Amino acid sequence: MKILVTGGCGYVGSMLVPKLIDRGYDVDVIDILWYGNCFPKEVKVLNKDIFDITEKDIEQYQQIIFLAGLSNDPMAEFCPSKNFIYNAAMPAYLAYIAKLSGVKRFIYAGTCSVYGYTENKLYDEESPAISNYPYGISKLQGERAVMQMADDNFSTICLRKGTICGYGTRMRLDLIVNTMFKTAISQNIINVNNPSIWRPILSIYDAVDAYIRAIESNEKISGIFNIASGNFTVGEIADIVK
Repeated sequence: MKILVTGGCGYVGSMLVPKLIDRGYDVDVIDILWYGNCFPKEVKVLNKDIFDITEKDIEQYQQIIFLAGLSNDPMAEFCPSKNFIYNAAMPAYLAYIAKLSGVKRFIYAGTCSVYGYTENKLYDEESPAISNYPYGISKLQGERAVMQMADDNFSTICLRKGTICGYGTRMRLDLIVNTMFKTAISQNIINVNNPSIWRPILSIYDAVDAYIRAIESNEKISGIFNIASGNFTVGEIADIVK
């Protein structure tokens, strides 16, 4: 099977792409290389803006994994206009031309941020998504655009991921567990704000497994799936890191 991973040079892609290649998939990556290219030269990486992709460019692929876009609240709030372009319009455009070109499945990197700040109770996929912040709003718009295109010939899967943690080849140190670990090692300090707030936490290894399960699931399956390794308060996370 030939798979295209957009935004594949980022944190998740740096761990997912090698795993897919090890499983025998033919994988190409498209990325604008904001953070460089962490892959060996045998991995095909094309430096290209997704809005420049045409139907002809992607008709060779059976599945597309969308990992592109802006990846956190500070970036979204720094430039809300770019945030809505890259997190809402971009996946909508790519899914649209993917369906036209005969791609069989589109897997969208969603986020639990679409739920906003919730009460102290568990939320499932049927719970209201009511984020009031640019990042969560834009990710929900992208998700809805992708999911509404599903039919018998075009599977769409959204993974609403918790906050990812763990080692990656293209490391991120702005995520709660990774940040706490970084400051613990470098400064002997763990900073804790609002220790009672609950956070869904996702190991990067579980995230990679979730994408593989989505790829290898029955071709008729579409849907939204919450993905987390566990739920923890900020205070509990600090205790575990300590």
